[in-house]
Amino acid sequence: AMLDPDGAGLMAELILQELQGVKADCIGGLEMGAVPLIAPVAMRSLDFGRRLPGFFVRKAVKDHGTKKRVDGADIAGKTVVILEDVTTTGGSAMDAVKAVQDAGAKVALVLSILDR
Repeated sequence: AMLDPDGAGLMAELILQELQGVKADCIGGLEMGAVPLIAPVAMRSLDFGRRLPGFFVRKAVKDHGTKKRVDGADIAGKTVVILEDVTTTGGSAMDAVKAVQDAGAKVALVLSILDR
């Protein structure tokens, strides 16, 4: 559903409804699972009267490119929401939380689409 135009739009709308009342400057999550969610949510955030730029957390720093673990929106000093497509143990989400905290951000909420 996340890579289907209708499914992505609906998923973004549901996520943004869930985030009403949550103070956050940016939205992101761990590659690969969260990436298909981040872009539609960032785009649709304007329809909800807010601007939520997106970022993603790499599983490991690569030795080429930006060489950053957290890429996309600058999250230093900001409050963020972490998205996760599927939660099994919570380990991936906590890894993303640690990475964004190390990058200078505060985590307002971790939101999982499916909890196994």
